[in-house]
Amino acid sequence: MSLWKYAFELASKDLELLHRKKQALDELFSSGRISQPTYEHLSREIGEAITDVEKYLESITCKMKDRMESLEKQMSILEIFLANVEILHATGEIDEETYEKQSKALSIGLESMRNEIKEIKNALEGVARKPAETTVTTCEEKTEPCEASAEEKTAETSSEIV
Repeated sequence: MSLWKYAFELASKDLELLHRKKQALDELFSSGRISQPTYEHLSREIGEAITDVEKYLESITCKMKDRMESLEKQMSILEIFLANVEILHATGEIDEETYEKQSKALSIGLESMRNEIKEIKNALEGVARKPAETTVTTCEEKTEPCEASAEEKTAETSSEIV
């Protein structure tokens, strides 16, 4: 599984869990099973965790979009290489064996890239279908390294809200 896919799924699941916790907290408060101060304290903690995970999910989404753009550029280059191999083969400048090897390698690369782009688009469509849960804004150019891995980030936010 791709690192972006793992991080994206992990953050999405964490966000869903936090929303369920918030809903459970609201139900506990409305039924009178917890006090106002307790509700406010836990609600604030869960709200902060939701905000953190949404920001992290937004960051992953931006990285996924960047990856998709990069793959599309690489595909264009491979398609040019494949066309050149076809031309060289058609004009007899390369033998059959060389043609087969090069065209197969380029075709496998193109297919792999198409599949990854498809996976990214499907994941991004899932984000677009859930506007109430995540607010995805425009991606900004960031040159700073990631603060923590997906596991660290989601484990950190999940353990804070128990």
